[in-house]
Amino acid sequence: MYEIGGLIIIGILAQWLAWRLRVPAILPLILAGLCVGPGWEYYTGHSLLSPRFDADAGTGLFPGNLLYSFVSLAIGLILFEGGLTLRTGEIKGLTNSILKLSTYGAFTTTVVAGFAAHFIIPLPWQIAFLFSTLIVVTGPTVIAPIMRQINVKRQISTILKWESIVIDPVGAFLAVLFYKFIIAFYEPDATVGEAIIQFVRSGLVGIGLGATLGYGLYLLITRLYVPKFLLNVFILAAVIGAFLMSDAIAHESGLLTTVVMGAFLANRDVPFLHDILDFKESLTILLISMLFILLSANITVEQIELVMDWRVLVLFLVVVFVARPLGVYWSLAGGELNWRDKAFISWVGPRGIVAAGVASLFGLELEERGVPGAEYITPLVFIIVLGTVLLNATLAGFVAKRLRVSLPKGSGIVIFGGGEGAREIATALKTSGRDVTIVTSNQSAAEAARESDLNVVESIVNTDDLDKVLDLTDVGYILAMTSSDEDNFYVVNNYRSREGLRGIHRLLTRKEVLNQRYSKRSLFSHFASYLILNRTARTNPGSHKYLIHDENLIDEALEAIREVKAIPIFLRCAVSGDITFVGADTNDMEAAVNDELFYIGPEVKLDGLVDTSESDAGGESKNVAEVVPEKAADHVVSEDSTGEKIS
Repeated sequence: MYEIGGLIIIGILAQWLAWRLRVPAILPLILAGLCVGPGWEYYTGHSLLSPRFDADAGTGLFPGNLLYSFVSLAIGLILFEGGLTLRTGEIKGLTNSILKLSTYGAFTTTVVAGFAAHFIIPLPWQIAFLFSTLIVVTGPTVIAPIMRQINVKRQISTILKWESIVIDPVGAFLAVLFYKFIIAFYEPDATVGEAIIQFVRSGLVGIGLGATLGYGLYLLITRLYVPKFLLNVFILAAVIGAFLMSDAIAHESGLLTTVVMGAFLANRDVPFLHDILDFKESLTILLISMLFILLSANITVEQIELVMDWRVLVLFLVVVFVARPLGVYWSLAGGELNWRDKAFISWVGPRGIVAAGVASLFGLELEERGVPGAEYITPLVFIIVLGTVLLNATLAGFVAKRLRVSLPKGSGIVIFGGGEGAREIATALKTSGRDVTIVTSNQSAAEAARESDLNVVESIVNTDDLDKVLDLTDVGYILAMTSSDEDNFYVVNNYRSREGLRGIHRLLTRKEVLNQRYSKRSLFSHFASYLILNRTARTNPGSHKYLIHDENLIDEALEAIREVKAIPIFLRCAVSGDITFVGADTNDMEAAVNDELFYIGPEVKLDGLVDTSESDAGGESKNVAEVVPEKAADHVVSEDSTGEKIS
């Protein structure tokens, strides 16, 4: 009883300490496990926490191999929660990179680390490649906290998140395959062919069963066969049942089944999905806290002494500075990412719970079978896990800044309103690398936003419950762009004093458009009312951006854009990546060479600016000749004269 209670208390305290120190929770969790396990044993002769039951001493939590059964099941639940965050819309244009990184990258790491382990330590060939397959996985349990601490380009964070979740079952499958090869080598009854057949069967069962059971769970939820008060625990039981069923059909296929189930639900319109995610996130925190302490406490003093060797340090350096970069650059060669993006992805490769859990299981089983070198598996993998997490947690932010892939703190943007203009602006902001969320109560607008691969929160604006479903952790800007002037003022008044916001803006009111008087918070232009904004987006879909070659032309560019009744949106700084929203009263914006000015509406041609709107894919820009735009009609259009009404 005391061991179980202490395990939970120490785990949550370690999570809190990690939050206070702004480091991934895995660091204090592993250190806590080492302290109550081998550390305490080294000084006193016995452990405070014994994960495996010892019949002679009468201490321990899990008899036999039940510890590793618990670890496998817990990892399955963790990966299901990770799968719930895998929305296919966010990887538009990045699918190829993620697939290659999870296959070519994993293969490269396996080969390089396997050869290094064989020649440096040295380990037998079979054990060396089992080790290398175990350390190909990065893991969402460590990537997510690091990404929360640093704000990098959306493409980079998306690739790292998807790789960490997709590669977990891939790495586990590879480890199982090599484990079976080793068993086939040392046991006459086993064959290599059987190992390959089981590997393929596990993959097919994981994908097929995961999709089938995911669809069944989706039908149960959407048809309201499960009451809301039972929904979270029902899904928990369903995931556990799916894991057990999959593992019974094909050994070690449960991890892939749970990932596929989670991803299937994430890409469907599932009621109460936010509540499900909240529950699963809390459960994941508890499971991670218990797992890392249990696995690190299970390491022995002898295993720690085994890796206190300079050759282990050399192996670690090869894994971090040779295997990972080679895999990344080979996988992402010829893609849309530049060398800075690839260098940062190469740097961020912390290993997580799957590597630690599977290593503990296979290491012990092979050791009991008397396989030479098996005693190295568990401590070597833990060295890689602890070292990569420590390295990434302490230096990821510094490396991101040096490589200029980081965005300013508070770069997230929330747009209240789901009209055509709001969606067009949100798409332009997303193109520039920002995380954008649209808040709207209009269901058709929400669906249209989702079709444009935008994050959507369906809620009315003027409610105190909005904070429960809206994550403002890294939000720096709020734009009030609803059809209601009253709602826009409500948003401004409700959020303007919130800590961490860098700016809060709203659309012009109808009275401001008519009287040509507006506040510093009003957006875009002196005629950019809700109706005019939507009409501009409807008649001229898509946004334009200009690369500024002369900083003195910014005022002239804004005037030319507004003169043809196009609407300037924001200016993106080339050096810092920061953005500045164009205000209705802006006449003296500051710009620098290579800054980008975004706008919607008719294309404007101006000497000294380079249009890059159509050059993103090819990487080439086209010079724009000077054209003097015709004098537009009166900018100010009364909403009453349009024949349209605001609902």
